[in-house]
Amino acid sequence: MQTQAEILSQSIKAAALQAGFDTVGIVRPASLEAGEEAIAAWVAEGRHGSMKYLEEFRLRRARFEQEFGEIKSLIVLGVNYYSGERATRPASRVTLSGRIARYAWGRDYHGVIREKHAALIGTIRQHAGPDFKAKSCVDTQPVPERYAAVQAGFGFAGKHTGILNPRFGPWLFLSEIATNLALTDDAPEPGTCGTCNHCQTACPTGALDQDYRMDARRCIAYLTIEHKGAIDRELRPYIKDWIFGCDECLVVCPFTSKSQESRWKEFLPAAGAGPALDVAELFEIRSNSEYEKKFCGTALLRAGRKQMLRNACLVLGNSGDPAAVPYLVRALQDPAPLVRQHAAWGLGQLGGEPAFRALEALLARETDIDVLQEARLALGR
Repeated sequence: MQTQAEILSQSIKAAALQAGFDTVGIVRPASLEAGEEAIAAWVAEGRHGSMKYLEEFRLRRARFEQEFGEIKSLIVLGVNYYSGERATRPASRVTLSGRIARYAWGRDYHGVIREKHAALIGTIRQHAGPDFKAKSCVDTQPVPERYAAVQAGFGFAGKHTGILNPRFGPWLFLSEIATNLALTDDAPEPGTCGTCNHCQTACPTGALDQDYRMDARRCIAYLTIEHKGAIDRELRPYIKDWIFGCDECLVVCPFTSKSQESRWKEFLPAAGAGPALDVAELFEIRSNSEYEKKFCGTALLRAGRKQMLRNACLVLGNSGDPAAVPYLVRALQDPAPLVRQHAAWGLGQLGGEPAFRALEALLARETDIDVLQEARLALGR
């Protein structure tokens, strides 16, 4: 005979699938200790880059539990966000567009999934009674969610550090609902990549330098989204035309053969920025408020205007197209030194008399030390 916890767990899973989630499992917080230890070890090596919030992971978890009370179970949820549409470029500007990582093609998943969580929590409350408590966790709460997904039976973490699911491949958004319900937890399904190293070989910057571990400081997704400062000169050419994020390690993974179109219309290209961004249009944006208005509701807001223009300067510099020069010359007038610095690098990569004239003019008026150094290096090249 089934226990009350088993019956309630099955009802919650059925409700989650009915709400549109593609995968669901349940874990106990105590089973995630190894995941927290792995994060702590990774941070201790400095491989997290400038993501300071990871340095306080355990402190944030203690605060979360103090505010919430005892967390007895985590409902782990997965959403397939894959779309098969290819990144296309405007015909009139063949090389003047940048690619966007697939996860950011549609609406920002944080808001979309939080809304689904709210509805699911309401449904669970009908089954669980008046003492039920729950908290939505979509990235912002201290949960080692990839480890939680493994423990919930979603699949295993591949050498690119993402979850590999037997039904949906590497294209899952992960989230959790913390609850005071004592539910029946699921069992992990062991798996490894074996001798396959496609992702490590494909990574342009060598960020996947150890099996099942990443050095975020070299990851293009980290550099173009999370990192707020100047991008190392050594790494700039490897960014190629990635303007926001990178999917190189995912598209070469054999598990991509499991991919299927997402049922969530919010994550399809028509709902957001799509697979490519016209760099010329990006340079038309003159203020932070204009940038926020244009990309409202999308993940592109995770990188601010000056970070995106920084990325755009690298895309143009890597394009090899003389048509990019006027945009970079214009970027030398940008109020943000970060943008001017990377525009100078881009002009140095493209070369030619118009580019060098603009750099010489910049030297005569520039006051920022980093920009001046970049311009001198570009002219020396």
